[in-house]
Amino acid sequence: MARPKIVLTEQLHLPARKAREVRAACDPRFDLVDKDLRLLRTDLSAVRGGSRTKRMEECIRGALVGTYQVQLLSGHPGSGKSTELRWLEGELRKPKDDVAFHVLFVDVQEYLDVRDVQLPDFVTALFSALLDDPLLGLLIDKSTVAKQTAGKMWKRVVSWLKAIGLTLEAEIPVGEAKVKLGVMKSPGVQKRFRDVSRDHVISLVTELRELLQALRPVMAEHGTDDLVIIADNLERVERLPLDDGSKRTTHDLFFIEQLPLIQDADVHIIVTIPVSLHFTQGRLRQAFSAPSDVVLPMITVRKRGLDVDAPDEAGIAALRGLLEKRIALSVVFADEDAIRHAIMQSGGCLRDLFRIVTTGALNKPTLGLTRADVDDVLREFGSNMERLLQGRGFLRELHHVVRTGSFPDDFDDDLRQWLLYELIVLEYNKDTWYDVHPFARRTRAFQDAGKAKAPA
Repeated sequence: MARPKIVLTEQLHLPARKAREVRAACDPRFDLVDKDLRLLRTDLSAVRGGSRTKRMEECIRGALVGTYQVQLLSGHPGSGKSTELRWLEGELRKPKDDVAFHVLFVDVQEYLDVRDVQLPDFVTALFSALLDDPLLGLLIDKSTVAKQTAGKMWKRVVSWLKAIGLTLEAEIPVGEAKVKLGVMKSPGVQKRFRDVSRDHVISLVTELRELLQALRPVMAEHGTDDLVIIADNLERVERLPLDDGSKRTTHDLFFIEQLPLIQDADVHIIVTIPVSLHFTQGRLRQAFSAPSDVVLPMITVRKRGLDVDAPDEAGIAALRGLLEKRIALSVVFADEDAIRHAIMQSGGCLRDLFRIVTTGALNKPTLGLTRADVDDVLREFGSNMERLLQGRGFLRELHHVVRTGSFPDDFDDDLRQWLLYELIVLEYNKDTWYDVHPFARRTRAFQDAGKAKAPA
């Protein structure tokens, strides 16, 4: 389900002081857009080992004319990828050194069931977003060549839908493509659509490139030098084993085998990928020609490889400042100890920090959350993690991760990817190190594994 576009600073009195507004102000479903980006975004680059968005912008701006960047942004759910991409969108639109880009920001989950995406439906979603974009849709109508190419692409999509029993009008739905193709999100439609379109996806990518080439001259007439496509939320594609007898997963199929074909579209494109694929960099570099693989890590709230109570003060201060923009800390929490406890127990995951606050405000509408109130919330989250970890054979190895900040040398790669995907293990910055999520460290399964004696 697509996340609602809400401008918090227009609907709430911030920093929030009432339980209902606290829950809304920290609701992780709401992306920061418009005024919220300027007023609520916190620059966390100093505690993340540098600005990832600045580096991505410089790569695009520094590309030679006629060459295009494919940038793969990975990070855990809740690390703030969408906020940083929205910020990057605004920076790319600004004229700098007499160059400004038009940015097509595609929230993929608005067009598709993002849990189950493959290349035919993804390219169709990009095409739909082009038609819906106010500027690009207008230019398609004005350019004869662009309109002819868009018409050819739309006829393909219509014919594929007709083949699975769905009828759409033949006229190009400029400004209404998302509405017209809303049927794609219906149960089973996406899979049937790609079953009939898969053999023609290269032609679809070629036509997308032709459409973009036709648009560039008319974009220049409107003061835009080129186009950048940002495709957000692709990291939500579920990681499942393929039913073909191989050891490949849906991540292998889409991100490593299919997605590299998008390079043939000749356009600057940024896509989000699961953080677990960070361990397949060799395969990614073989599949993509010179990709830029950027990881957005969690915020460090404890020192690497030390006791779990050894805090990282810079990270804690950064997250405290982030919260302070949204909620009145002295009202929501009883004291500084409760604030620090919530931040430390989030593991530096922005979404989980917000979840601690919103659940605490729901449990205790009078607010003034104490350390004990925070622990009540954490017990609830720990119970969910307990179900995931009970009986797992890797629990003792997680203690190695806590002590050293790294996985054991012989740790299984597939299992490591799963642990990162499920947010059981979190990735941090600078020299890249790992920690077990505090929610997981609170479980009986994890604690009991630490008490077990090593085998003789």
